[in-house]
Amino acid sequence: MVHVIQRRIKYLLLKFFRLKGSAHSISIGFTLGASINFVPSFGIGVLISVAIAKLCRGNPIAGFLGGISLMWVFPILFYLNVLTGRFIFPNIDKAALNQSVLTSLSLGWTFIIGMLINIALFICLLYPPIYLICKRYQKRILQYIYVKWVKRPVLQN
Repeated sequence: MVHVIQRRIKYLLLKFFRLKGSAHSISIGFTLGASINFVPSFGIGVLISVAIAKLCRGNPIAGFLGGISLMWVFPILFYLNVLTGRFIFPNIDKAALNQSVLTSLSLGWTFIIGMLINIALFICLLYPPIYLICKRYQKRILQYIYVKWVKRPVLQN
Protein backbone atom coordinates (compact mmCIF):
# COMPACT_ATOMS: atom_id res chain seq x y z
CA MET A 1 0.00 0.00 0.00
CA VAL A 2 2.82 2.40 0.87
CA HIS A 3 4.48 1.57 -2.45
CA VAL A 4 1.28 2.45 -4.35
CA ILE A 5 0.95 5.81 -2.57
CA GLN A 6 4.62 6.57 -3.10
CA ARG A 7 4.32 5.73 -6.79
CA ARG A 8 1.28 8.02 -7.19
CA ILE A 9 3.11 10.90 -5.50
CA LYS A 10 6.08 10.41 -7.79
CA TYR A 11 3.79 10.36 -10.82
CA LEU A 12 2.02 13.57 -9.78
CA LEU A 13 5.32 15.35 -9.11
CA LEU A 14 6.66 14.25 -12.47
CA LYS A 15 3.47 15.41 -14.18
CA PHE A 16 3.61 18.77 -12.36
CA PHE A 17 7.23 19.53 -13.25
CA ARG A 18 6.73 18.53 -16.90
CA LEU A 19 3.93 21.05 -17.41
CA LYS A 20 4.41 23.44 -20.30
CA GLY A 21 3.58 27.09 -19.87
CA SER A 22 4.77 30.14 -18.04
CA ALA A 23 5.73 29.99 -14.39
CA HIS A 24 2.87 32.38 -13.57
CA SER A 25 0.29 30.25 -15.36
CA ILE A 26 1.41 27.06 -13.63
CA SER A 27 1.68 28.75 -10.24
CA ILE A 28 -1.70 30.43 -10.36
CA GLY A 29 -3.35 27.25 -11.61
CA PHE A 30 -1.86 25.12 -8.84
CA THR A 31 -2.52 27.71 -6.14
CA LEU A 32 -6.14 28.28 -7.09
CA GLY A 33 -6.71 24.56 -7.52
CA ALA A 34 -5.32 23.81 -4.08
CA SER A 35 -7.25 26.66 -2.46
CA ILE A 36 -10.58 25.14 -3.53
CA ASN A 37 -10.03 22.48 -0.84
CA PHE A 38 -11.08 25.05 1.77
CA VAL A 39 -14.59 25.02 0.23
CA PRO A 40 -16.93 22.08 0.94
CA SER A 41 -17.56 20.99 -2.65
CA PHE A 42 -19.07 17.54 -2.08
CA GLY A 43 -17.05 15.63 -4.66
CA ILE A 44 -16.79 18.16 -7.46
CA GLY A 45 -13.84 20.07 -6.04
CA VAL A 46 -11.48 18.83 -8.73
CA LEU A 47 -13.79 20.07 -11.48
CA ILE A 48 -14.12 23.41 -9.71
CA SER A 49 -10.31 23.56 -9.40
CA VAL A 50 -9.87 23.10 -13.15
CA ALA A 51 -12.62 25.63 -13.95
CA ILE A 52 -11.26 28.29 -11.58
CA ALA A 53 -7.72 27.81 -12.90
CA LYS A 54 -8.92 28.14 -16.48
CA LEU A 55 -11.13 31.13 -15.63
CA CYS A 56 -8.16 32.98 -14.11
CA ARG A 57 -5.89 32.10 -17.06
CA GLY A 58 -3.93 29.57 -15.09
CA ASN A 59 -2.85 26.15 -16.25
CA PRO A 60 -5.87 23.80 -15.91
CA ILE A 61 -3.68 20.72 -15.42
CA ALA A 62 -1.86 22.50 -12.61
CA GLY A 63 -5.30 23.37 -11.20
CA PHE A 64 -6.24 19.69 -11.33
CA LEU A 65 -3.02 18.67 -9.60
CA GLY A 66 -3.52 21.37 -6.99
CA GLY A 67 -7.09 20.23 -6.43
CA ILE A 68 -6.16 16.62 -5.79
CA SER A 69 -3.05 17.42 -3.78
CA LEU A 70 -4.90 18.50 -0.65
CA MET A 71 -8.17 16.56 -0.90
CA TRP A 72 -7.23 14.31 1.98
CA VAL A 73 -6.72 17.32 4.30
CA PHE A 74 -10.28 18.65 3.88
CA PRO A 75 -11.48 17.79 7.43
CA ILE A 76 -8.56 19.71 8.91
CA LEU A 77 -9.17 22.65 6.57
CA PHE A 78 -12.87 22.63 7.49
CA TYR A 79 -11.99 22.86 11.18
CA LEU A 80 -9.42 25.56 10.43
CA ASN A 81 -12.15 27.60 8.70
CA VAL A 82 -14.31 27.43 11.82
CA LEU A 83 -11.38 28.33 14.10
CA THR A 84 -10.43 31.29 11.95
CA GLY A 85 -14.02 32.53 11.85
CA ARG A 86 -14.33 32.23 15.62
CA PHE A 87 -11.04 34.07 16.05
CA ILE A 88 -12.34 36.96 13.95
CA PHE A 89 -15.85 36.97 15.47
CA PRO A 90 -15.56 35.38 18.92
CA ASN A 91 -18.95 36.49 20.30
CA ILE A 92 -21.26 35.41 17.48
CA ASP A 93 -21.85 31.86 18.75
CA LYS A 94 -22.26 32.83 22.42
CA ALA A 95 -25.03 35.34 21.77
CA ALA A 96 -27.44 32.84 20.20
CA LEU A 97 -26.54 29.67 22.08
CA ASN A 98 -30.09 28.88 23.24
CA GLN A 99 -31.76 29.19 19.86
CA SER A 100 -30.77 26.38 17.51
CA VAL A 101 -31.63 28.17 14.25
CA LEU A 102 -29.65 31.27 15.13
CA THR A 103 -26.78 29.10 16.36
CA SER A 104 -26.69 27.27 13.02
CA LEU A 105 -26.75 30.53 11.10
CA SER A 106 -24.01 32.05 13.21
CA LEU A 107 -21.85 28.94 12.82
CA GLY A 108 -22.39 29.10 9.07
CA TRP A 109 -21.46 32.77 9.01
CA THR A 110 -18.38 32.03 11.10
CA PHE A 111 -17.39 29.24 8.72
CA ILE A 112 -17.82 31.37 5.59
CA ILE A 113 -15.78 34.27 7.00
CA GLY A 114 -13.05 31.85 8.13
CA MET A 115 -13.08 30.14 4.72
CA LEU A 116 -12.66 33.41 2.81
CA ILE A 117 -9.83 34.57 5.08
CA ASN A 118 -8.07 31.19 4.86
CA ILE A 119 -8.35 31.08 1.08
CA ALA A 120 -6.87 34.57 0.75
CA LEU A 121 -4.01 33.75 3.15
CA PHE A 122 -3.38 30.40 1.49
CA ILE A 123 -3.14 31.96 -1.97
CA CYS A 124 -0.81 34.70 -0.72
CA LEU A 125 1.44 32.19 1.03
CA LEU A 126 1.48 29.43 -1.61
CA TYR A 127 1.85 31.40 -4.84
CA PRO A 128 5.36 32.86 -4.28
CA PRO A 129 7.14 29.56 -3.49
CA ILE A 130 5.40 27.71 -6.33
CA TYR A 131 6.31 30.54 -8.72
CA LEU A 132 9.92 30.46 -7.53
CA ILE A 133 10.12 26.70 -7.94
CA CYS A 134 8.65 26.86 -11.44
CA LYS A 135 10.79 29.79 -12.51
CA ARG A 136 14.19 28.81 -11.12
CA TYR A 137 14.28 25.15 -10.20
CA GLN A 138 11.95 23.31 -12.58
CA LYS A 139 14.68 21.99 -14.88
CA ARG A 140 16.93 21.00 -11.98
CA ILE A 141 14.12 19.14 -10.27
CA LEU A 142 13.19 17.36 -13.50
CA GLN A 143 16.81 16.33 -13.96
CA TYR A 144 16.97 15.07 -10.38
CA ILE A 145 13.72 13.13 -10.82
CA TYR A 146 15.05 11.58 -14.01
CA VAL A 147 18.33 10.51 -12.41
CA LYS A 148 16.81 9.20 -9.15
CA TRP A 149 13.47 7.76 -10.25
CA VAL A 150 13.44 7.10 -13.98
CA LYS A 151 16.98 6.11 -14.87
CA ARG A 152 17.70 3.06 -12.76
CA PRO A 153 21.06 1.34 -12.74
CA VAL A 154 21.17 -1.98 -14.59
CA LEU A 155 22.05 -4.91 -12.36
CA GLN A 156 24.79 -7.08 -13.77
CA ASN A 157 25.07 -10.74 -12.92
